[in-house]
Amino acid sequence: MSNTFFHGLRRGALHVRAAAASLGLDAQPGTLFLVTGGGEWVVKEIALGLQPYLAKSFDEVAVIGHVMQRPYLSRANIHCLCRPAFFKGGGIPPVHSSNRLVVTWQHGSKHDREPEFVSACRQLERHWRKVERFIVPNTTTQKHVLECGVDPQIVHVIPNGIDVRLFRPVGSPEQRRAVRASLAIPPEAFVVGSFQRDEDDAGRPKLIKGPDILAEALAIAHQRVPVHALLTGPRRRFVRKRLEELGVPYTYAPQESLAELARLYHALDTYCVSSRQEGGPATIPESMVSGVPVVSTRVGLASDLIAHDKNGLVADVEDADGLARALLQLSEDPALRKRLAAEALETGRSLDYSVIARRYRDEVYNHAFA
Repeated sequence: MSNTFFHGLRRGALHVRAAAASLGLDAQPGTLFLVTGGGEWVVKEIALGLQPYLAKSFDEVAVIGHVMQRPYLSRANIHCLCRPAFFKGGGIPPVHSSNRLVVTWQHGSKHDREPEFVSACRQLERHWRKVERFIVPNTTTQKHVLECGVDPQIVHVIPNGIDVRLFRPVGSPEQRRAVRASLAIPPEAFVVGSFQRDEDDAGRPKLIKGPDILAEALAIAHQRVPVHALLTGPRRRFVRKRLEELGVPYTYAPQESLAELARLYHALDTYCVSSRQEGGPATIPESMVSGVPVVSTRVGLASDLIAHDKNGLVADVEDADGLARALLQLSEDPALRKRLAAEALETGRSLDYSVIARRYRDEVYNHAFA
């Protein structure tokens, strides 16, 4: 039979499944494989958070580290949730051509200063046609993907999700004081959170996250107000050492669970993102739904979610002075902190895993896996 005939069948199946989805019916039978790229990091948390909601649209949703954990897959629905899950060992995984691939490209530009991302973008230029659909978490990353020649018709901007049932505002001022006391944070301190790692797996400074900018901004603000940094997460040696050199007090609290992470937000007056490039970070919407105002450089989700002086404050990339001014503005104006936090609540709630899973299904999977 002709290719036109089979194309017609495929298009017809798409319409049937789209109609089923609109009625709330199971739109995508079979198994969906969510591929995390291995390792214990935020992408795995995203996969596990999405899993129960996506299970409503598939017979099974399996979370795996790498495609090669299932080397004999064929006719499978595969969603690689990050670049390392798609590219492995310098190229794409040798999956059977019958598999249907969706790839989330978190961040990375062909003009990046880091060779790792430049190399990945070259791979993307060569191999993007093997992917049914791409998901990018923000419009900046969308621009970077399109610069690699990817067809704009198959690129969808959908942020990474968070669990709004876990991350919630602190219940009362007394509860906030109790959390701070448990961490031995002075009651008069202006507490600034930073929960992102600042070193790579080899222990080198991860400058893309801007730990040098963070330390400088905190040091500038500390000249006028009693700034106290609250740090958590793995690989924080660089920023801890720099804060000690600059005389900025800090508390490092080991993160033993997501529930403990949610509790740490309750100690904060504000959260600061100092990155040079981002796919998220997840800490922006987590802060928002936790009732914590955000100060951020114009990167990743901040560029899309934060309207300056409405639901957060933003500064230019590598502008430590601008970040410090924003921190001082918040420290001196409790009413501003309260207003920004209130405006940000609904913004953050729009990224709940249930909402993002539905968008994946309706905007991406119904087309990619038809």
